[in-house]
Amino acid sequence: FVALEHVRFLSCGAFGVDIFFIISGFMAMFATHEDTKHFMKKRLIRIYPLYALLTLGTFFLLILVPNLFHLTEANPIHLVKSLCFIPFEISPGIIQPLVRVGWTINYEMLFYLLFFLSFRISHKYRGLICSGLLGVLVLCEHILPTESTFLRFYGDFIQLEFVLGILTYYIVRKLYQVCEEKSFTSLLSYLSIPVVFGLFIYLAITKQQTDISGMGRVFYWGLPALIIVLCTFIMNLKVTMPKFMIALGNMSFSIYLLHYYPLMFIDRRIYSFESYSPKGLLFVVCGLLLVVLVSCISYLLIEKKLTHYLRRFFK
Repeated sequence: FVALEHVRFLSCGAFGVDIFFIISGFMAMFATHEDTKHFMKKRLIRIYPLYALLTLGTFFLLILVPNLFHLTEANPIHLVKSLCFIPFEISPGIIQPLVRVGWTINYEMLFYLLFFLSFRISHKYRGLICSGLLGVLVLCEHILPTESTFLRFYGDFIQLEFVLGILTYYIVRKLYQVCEEKSFTSLLSYLSIPVVFGLFIYLAITKQQTDISGMGRVFYWGLPALIIVLCTFIMNLKVTMPKFMIALGNMSFSIYLLHYYPLMFIDRRIYSFESYSPKGLLFVVCGLLLVVLVSCISYLLIEKKLTHYLRRFFK
């Protein structure tokens, strides 16, 4: 859906980010259910290599073919800030790193840092403590008289969607206990399928009319994202996901970070995505297939091999 958001005549999937944040909050809790050992190392090894390589690659592309990019320039200070997750205005009013879609990774890394601090204080209450820290951060942005770019970026209401992800974990854990104690009917699992697809369609067709400014995003996109993740869990108690979907899920991080470049190249150099046409739709399909191909190579060579090497190196 995020890839479809960057096809201009479609522009229907920005809410994919909200699902991404719900899953992140859920997985942070799930991954530390019993053991928090090496949490930050694992997160950095999983996320940083590909992000850093793409940031450096983008910087060199900006030097070699600057006219391929809009608004972005080859500024060494921007490069350093991007690599260090320090927010800056890439153009007036737009706070993004050199890898434009990487703004979500900045939020992710701060969330992981706050979560790390939270379970160091108390493993049992790590979710509540982290939710409180995120809430305080958002509150500070909206009550303190400051023009700090750092606080303006990291105090955005979208941070509260990590809290919804943490809440999803508590709900899922309770559901799982119920499933173990009682016979969980297949009916509810199968009913979850149309709910998930129905919410996807609803979000896609109402995206243009939805006011997601401020707290609105948490309500209009965050809560449906929570229901999607929750229903997917219920669905998977009885329904097995097709292998191709599992494969796409495995390489979804590469798809997320890389999709912008093939689609942008087609849009600006081969066929404009400014308005719908059958030919344009054909190029979108070709572009998405190219995205999957490039992402598969990235997943196998960078995410799997490099991550495995780094895990062994850092033991």
